Formats: sequence, C-alpha cells, structure tokens
Amino acid sequence: MHPKNFVICDTESEYAKNLMRAIDKHGELGVQMHLFQDLEQLKEFSKQKAIHIMVIDEDYPAQERQQIEADRRYILVKGDERDLLPGEKAIYKYQSSDMILGSIQEGTMIISEEPLSKKANTAERQLIGIYSPIHRIGKTRLAMDLGRGFAKNGPVLYLNLEEYSGCSYYFPDNEEADLGDLLYYIRQESGNIGLRISAIAGQIDGMDYIPPMPVIQDLRSVREEEWINLFEKVFQNCIYKTVILDLGDGIDGLYEILRRCYTVYTPYIEDPVSQAKLKQYVRNLRQTGYEDVLEHTIQKKIEVRAGESI
Repeated sequence: MHPKNFVICDTESEYAKNLMRAIDKHGELGVQMHLFQDLEQLKEFSKQKAIHIMVIDEDYPAQERQQIEADRRYILVKGDERDLLPGEKAIYKYQSSDMILGSIQEGTMIISEEPLSKKANTAERQLIGIYSPIHRIGKTRLAMDLGRGFAKNGPVLYLNLEEYSGCSYYFPDNEEADLGDLLYYIRQESGNIGLRISAIAGQIDGMDYIPPMPVIQDLRSVREEEWINLFEKVFQNCIYKTVILDLGDGIDGLYEILRRCYTVYTPYIEDPVSQAKLKQYVRNLRQTGYEDVLEHTIQKKIEVRAGESI
C-alpha cells in the first residue's frame, strides 16, 4: 500500500519547514510529505498525484486554492476565518505543531486513532513564549495576536516580561497594581492568589493581562525560581488554559523559561544584521545546553513596512 500524500503549502518557508519536520517525526502516520511555496507547482503536482491532506496558508487566494484537488483541505489562518471554500477547515496557524496535528487527526482516518503524543492530549494548560534576539520588529504585536487567537479556545493570560514594555500603547492605563505586586503577594503567600490575580488583571479583546513592572531594576531583581513559581501558581489557582509570555533579554533564567514553554515563537526579519543575531542566539542555545528549546520553536518571519507602528 502506497503512503498517502500530505502537502504543506506556505509562503513562510521557515515555518513550513518546521511544521513538516514536526509532522515527519511521527513516522507511524503513514504519509508522504511534500512541501511547496509556489502555488503553480502545487497545481501541477495535484494533476499528477492524488493529495489526501492539504495544509495551505490563507494568503493564497480562494479561487486559486479551488483549482487544487485534495481529499482533506485545511487552511492556516492568522485570525478570523475568511474566504473559506466549502470543504475547507480553518486551523489557527501560530500554535504548536502537535495542536495542528491534533486538529487534523480529528478530521481524517489516515492517521492512527492512537494519540499523536501524550503532550498533544495533556497540554490543557500551556506556557507560550515569544522571544527574539532581534529588537523592534513587532514581537509584542505578535504576542498580542497569538493571545487573541488562543483566547478563542479558552481563557488566556498575557504577561509582559520586557524591560521597556510600552504596554500603555496596547492596554488601558492601570496604575492600581502590576506584576510586581503579584510577585510580592506570592512571596508573602498572602491571601488567595487566584483572587489576587483576578483583582489585578485587566482585559482586552477577550484576553486577560497583568500590567507589567514599570521599574527596570525591579524586573531584573526577580530570580529565575520566582518566575517559575509564578507560572505554576497561575496554573494551579486560575482557570487560564494558556499563559502568553512576552519575553525580553533582561529577565533572570531566560533560557530555562524558554525550555519550560510548550511552544516558543521567535519572530525575525531577513536583513543581514538580524540574521547574524539569530544565528548567534541559536549558537548560544546549543553551547549552553539548551538546544532542546529549538525543538519546540517556531520561527516567524515578520514583514515590517516603513512607518508602521510595531
């Protein structure tokens, strides 16, 4: 019996390669992987071979996608569903590969009925990290977009752990309490932490957030174990299914926090200086024993247009 053809077509080459590698690890799926960026090449392929599963980015026009024959059609969307054709199913693009595979598993019998992995089925609570060694490319905007996307599937808490968060741009002013106050309550084991978080948290676009720490020195003074304890307390005492961490360079234990994340999103741009910074970051992870962070990292290419707010 010949393996079924599983096609991924995406304009973001790095994203598509990462997704294909993640799916390819599940050799028991019994599929033959194919990767495309050029829609015309995919059309030609579909004329020669039957496509059982097609995963394609929403940026390809609907009328063009319609010309491609496939048994199962999944559209990678970045926000609200748009221009979906009959028979197409939307999958939120910027989530872990296991969650994407889980969505596909629900709709097709080609994949084994056994769970893809324990991680895919037990990750009811997940820590999502957004970090890049490249600055001023829209990392916080990406974090916000991810938070809004995850909020469609359950309660989300956004935490900004940057030295200069600029959160007054994104969130309404809230000067009554902030992340520093929450850390203080946890250190003192003062009162019901769940109620404390509820009292401090604001909300925007269906997503909760804790106002960030305004004083850089206070942020830098928080130790790695305190951050880890904070995340554990949030999951133990709150209803949040997802905690979004907008991470900066100034926090203690950055690499350990990245290691504990279910998925890490690393935005990047393609200019030479930025690429050099990204390579240095990858090299540092490997040299310091944190190469496993790369196994659950999704690199996200960012298009920064002149004059655009980031």
